[in-house]
Amino acid sequence: MDHMKRLLIVDDEETLTFSLYQTFITAPIECEVVTAASGEEALQRLEKSLFDLVITDLAMPGISGLDLLSAVKTRNADTQVIIITAYGSDEREEEAYQRGADFYIEKPFDIRELKSLVIKMLE
Repeated sequence: MDHMKRLLIVDDEETLTFSLYQTFITAPIECEVVTAASGEEALQRLEKSLFDLVITDLAMPGISGLDLLSAVKTRNADTQVIIITAYGSDEREEEAYQRGADFYIEKPFDIRELKSLVIKMLE
């Protein structure tokens, strides 16, 4: 039997975290959705259990999305990671992919496209 898929959403912007949470709890795929308001909180959640997919903001106080990405991949190389950012640059995008990001998406993004992408990644 397949385990229920687990999605971790990490962003210091509460309204975005909430809207992503609402989007994915109603997605047509069985998936447990967990949120974290910081990289530090995300690391605590990752220490307790595995996630299939992490969506993280790039620029956060404390632990950045890139550092979180590295920590996720160190813990479990199979965990997929989507980086989202309002402060995109070619250098940051290249570094994200070098560290193992699966996708790098700049804000503003189309929530329906992100939802489709996440569903495909979790299937």
